[in-house]
Order: sequence, then C-alpha cells, then structure tokens
Amino acid sequence: MGDPVTAGLMIAGSIASTVMTTVSANAQAKAEFEAAEAQRKAEEQEALRGIAQEQQEGLEQQSDIMRSAQKELGAVQASENSLAQSSLGTFLLSGAYDLYQGLGRIDEQTARDVSFKESQQADAISRQRTRGVQAAGKARQQISKAVGSTLKTTVSSGMSVYNAPSIPDRGTGVGSAGGQ
Repeated sequence: MGDPVTAGLMIAGSIASTVMTTVSANAQAKAEFEAAEAQRKAEEQEALRGIAQEQQEGLEQQSDIMRSAQKELGAVQASENSLAQSSLGTFLLSGAYDLYQGLGRIDEQTARDVSFKESQQADAISRQRTRGVQAAGKARQQISKAVGSTLKTTVSSGMSVYNAPSIPDRGTGVGSAGGQ
C-alpha cells in the first residue's frame, strides 16, 4: 500500500463508494418521503370522505326530524278546532322545543365527528412530516459515514505513501557497490 498508484486507486475506490452511497441514500430518502406523502394523501382523502359522510348523515337526520315535526304540525292543525287555545299553544311549543333540541344534538354530533376527522387529517400530515425528517436524517447519516470512511482511507493512504521506504537507484546501478 506504500506506493502512490495503489494509494490513489484506494482513494478513487473509496470516493466512488461514497458517491454510490450518497446516490443510494438520497434515493431511499426520496422513496420514503414519496411513500409518506402517498399515505398522507390517502388518509386525508379518507378523512374528507368521512367528513362528507358525517355531514350527509347529519342532514338526513335533520330532514327526518323536520318531516316528523311537519307531520305532527299537520295533525295539530287538523284537530285545531277541537283543542282549546291554551292547549294548542302548549302543544306547539313542546313540539318546537323537541324539534330544536333534536336538531341541536345532531349539529353537535356532526361537529364532533367533523372535528375528529379533521384531527385525523392533521395527524396524517404530521406523520408525513416526521417520516420525511427521519428519512433525511438517515440519508445524512449514511452520507456522513461514507465521507468519513473516504477521508479515513485518504489519510491512511497518504500516511502509507509518506512512510514508505524509498529505494534509491532501483536497477540503474548508479550508487551501488557493483556499478562503480
């Protein structure tokens, strides 16, 4: 390893290895980020679908309550002649109270469900960000390790060449005992 050509080849090989590691680490980080993004988009779409479904179910429940209230109002109006003024007012007030209480409960439940779905959506975004940061950190770690290895090989090769014994006048005969 003491000769400069061998040292140069070792350094070149180490640099090539570092370049390959860098390319590979970057590709892995990109693939992880893309997978995280795809998962986030799928989870986000599911959350949006869930929100739409919750809102649709809430509207259907409100519609059912309104139809029921209209039927009751129709029945009251049909029998209005036989009811006293005060009992008609009490009946209508009670029906309106029940109607608005039912509609309020549906609105509250829908709001809770939508809030939960939005929370799931935010969580999916947060998980994607975390996966991206982790992938980038892992890539940096792999690249740093490869660069460190290349530097170590370079220093080791340089020291090896520097400390190699020199053999003067190899094969020329000048300065040797037999050539004078």
